[in-house]
Amino acid sequence: MNTLIFTGTLAPDFELEDIHGNCIRLAGFRGKKIVLLAFLRGFM
Repeated sequence: MNTLIFTGTLAPDFELEDIHGNCIRLAGFRGKKIVLLAFLRGFM
């Protein structure tokens, strides 16, 4: 599924594990902090 996100549109909510194995949800930061996502190819 390819979904385009345009400037000014809220990103869809999702969950990922941090480097310590804790589940982090994007919605937990909404309205509190700026979030920058970096997906590194071949990181691990």
